[in-house]
Amino acid sequence: MHELFTQVITKKDLSKAGDLFSLDDKEIEEDLSEVLDNIRLIAESADYTISDNDQSVVEICITRVTTAVRETESVERHASALVRLLEVCLDHNLTPTTKDEDTPHAKIASDIMSCVFLHYSKRPVMERTLPTVVRFLACENKELSRNVSSYLSLAAIDNADLLAKHIHLILSSILLGNPSLTRVLPQIFTQNKDPILQHLSELVTILSTCDIAEQVSLFELFALVTKFKPKLMEPYVEKLCEFLSHTLLTPLVLIVLVDIAIANPASMESHLPLLKQTVEQQPTTLTQVAQIIGAVGNLSESHAKESLEYLVGQLASTEHAIQPIVLQEIRALCLTNHSLLAEHIAEINKLGQNCASSVRILVEQLKDDNQKYSGEKEMRSVSSQTEGNVTIITVGNPPNNSYVSGTSGVKSSNVPSGSLRSSEQSLARSGKVSNSARTSGASTPNFKSQAERSSSPTSEKGSMTGSVSNNTTILTPLPVIEANSQRDTIQLFCEKHLSKIKSYINTVSARIPLPAKCCVVNGRHKRYVKLNFLCVKQGDQCLYSQIYFSMDTKNPKTWIHLMFLAIQSRASTALSTQDPAVSSLRACWDALRMERTSSNFLTLVTSAFPSQKDQDLLIQELHSVRYFDVFEFNAPEKVWACFMCNHPDKVSSLLQDGFPVIAGQLKEKKGRWKFLKRWKTRYFTLSGAHITYSKSDSRKETLPVAKIQSVKAVRKGIRDIPRAFEIFTADQTYIFKAKDRKNAEQWVQCLHIAVARTQKQEKQRTQSVKVGRPRVGISDTKL
Repeated sequence: MHELFTQVITKKDLSKAGDLFSLDDKEIEEDLSEVLDNIRLIAESADYTISDNDQSVVEICITRVTTAVRETESVERHASALVRLLEVCLDHNLTPTTKDEDTPHAKIASDIMSCVFLHYSKRPVMERTLPTVVRFLACENKELSRNVSSYLSLAAIDNADLLAKHIHLILSSILLGNPSLTRVLPQIFTQNKDPILQHLSELVTILSTCDIAEQVSLFELFALVTKFKPKLMEPYVEKLCEFLSHTLLTPLVLIVLVDIAIANPASMESHLPLLKQTVEQQPTTLTQVAQIIGAVGNLSESHAKESLEYLVGQLASTEHAIQPIVLQEIRALCLTNHSLLAEHIAEINKLGQNCASSVRILVEQLKDDNQKYSGEKEMRSVSSQTEGNVTIITVGNPPNNSYVSGTSGVKSSNVPSGSLRSSEQSLARSGKVSNSARTSGASTPNFKSQAERSSSPTSEKGSMTGSVSNNTTILTPLPVIEANSQRDTIQLFCEKHLSKIKSYINTVSARIPLPAKCCVVNGRHKRYVKLNFLCVKQGDQCLYSQIYFSMDTKNPKTWIHLMFLAIQSRASTALSTQDPAVSSLRACWDALRMERTSSNFLTLVTSAFPSQKDQDLLIQELHSVRYFDVFEFNAPEKVWACFMCNHPDKVSSLLQDGFPVIAGQLKEKKGRWKFLKRWKTRYFTLSGAHITYSKSDSRKETLPVAKIQSVKAVRKGIRDIPRAFEIFTADQTYIFKAKDRKNAEQWVQCLHIAVARTQKQEKQRTQSVKVGRPRVGISDTKL
């Protein structure tokens, strides 16, 4: 063990503790496990909880050890020693004695877990750590228990199977009042189903006491349960229906109810009035409600009649994008109840006059079905039209058909992907209840063989590949397709990869902050992208709650791709180009792309996720603008926040009347010519909104903080802790050097606070702040 550690730990000499931070990380890496074991011996001693000196020694040494572990990336080597120290904490009191003061062992546990879970993606570390960490869920320290819940949510991303072994402890913690842990249940359900299924009733019961994020997690779990065994969720249908009035939860509730209805339509019969009321309040829910009503209609002819009357009645008033879904449900019902179609065909036929071609094709199919059921059989040719991502093959020539009978044409339209799912489910149901429709003259679509599909005509814009399911051909466009089809393609891509997108963003967001806003700016010679970051926590003393930390990027493609993935990861369902955030992001890319030969937006967002190399370029870019001088990742809360919000305890000593105050000697580099510049020592004072300093002739000079555009620490490398820093104004750059690194850090922090406070006050006085040459943003988007 290094002699400095020996002196500090063995002799408990605090006078040498500060020197530990002057040691090179690599120099002490070999000793870290031994140091941790010696810290453990101190923490185990009987008088540790009453000895302030011992606690200070342990706190400083743990800080130094965890820093070295992080910088040398040696957590796997020292994981066992870190966990042994955690285990000691479990044997001592963790319950806080006062509201805001943790016990000494709770502080140790927090520091160790914060270090270990920075590496949650490393399986060997999690294998060693998780069995100990989950035991902290049973402690009476609510703050520590919440932090553990956040850490376990991170671990579940890549190690769901390891966490599933401890499902009983997790469920017990949730049911005893820690609902934030519900976030891990959807991820570990497939790994260990039985314990969750045994407590299904209790989990449904706590829904009302959870916040919105926790309710979302529970409904995601219930959706998985319903896919596995729909019958298990049937007893709770009435309870689930109570949440239909919550706009954010309604789509998740309906996902569960649709699967229950398909498995057992009778279980949903008594809830149809509430579902119809939901459609009145939220018209877009008709997509899923129509599937439930269609399922109930298969119970009997009387049920089918009621369902048809409702569905046909909705056609005229519903959105055009939803009409194909409703028509698919109507057709599915009529395949098993032939006589009912004639009553409604006149009303249905009205849609064929002024609607999209996708609707006209379905209307023609229903008219053909009606003629078949009426015995009016005619020989008709077969035509095929492609609508968006759904190829509907119909018997007969639709109106305004521009293709020669018997040929296949491809064109673009707006058929929502939801209609594809609805079609598959509807026809699957009708196939179960009756095969007689096929033998009594009902028209059955004829699909092309694989060879025919591979040789079929392609559009001028690009080739397509497809796979057949029921009466639809799902087309996956290869890079270039018609613009109007992008909505469905993006939505299908997101549906297929939703879990991967969420997992990827959860991992990447711990390394790279995601912009709150981006915009394309008209530069002097070309357009470029400006990124704007905010502090997520936005506390009382926040630096960036109302103003942005802005930077120009040389990697717009990667940033915009990441922003799209982030938007999707925060949504509970797959997004399409119609989503406002996605549309704005697309507008940004298209505006930038006008001057470049870049790929289109569809190709960008459906390409492979940004690689490690791509991510490293973004991190280097953030380092170059000194982003990490101001912001850091808060691991327990999984957010990027300014140092004011992350360390409010350090801020109070720097502020006076809301503004930072600091004074002392600094060396200033001055000189007319760069190669003749030399350091001059002067006494500087930052107080209020001004920096003052004394000159050799006793005169005082003043620099208003309002003139400062930015402050940057001068570093030799990314990890270098600087002594020097620069202040930039519109027409001058000042270079200063402090007496040591700690003093430099204090000056930089105080200057950042002063600049942010001044800009905040200026923004309150005027709604727009223009610095330098005016620039025009032509398109922007927010996350």
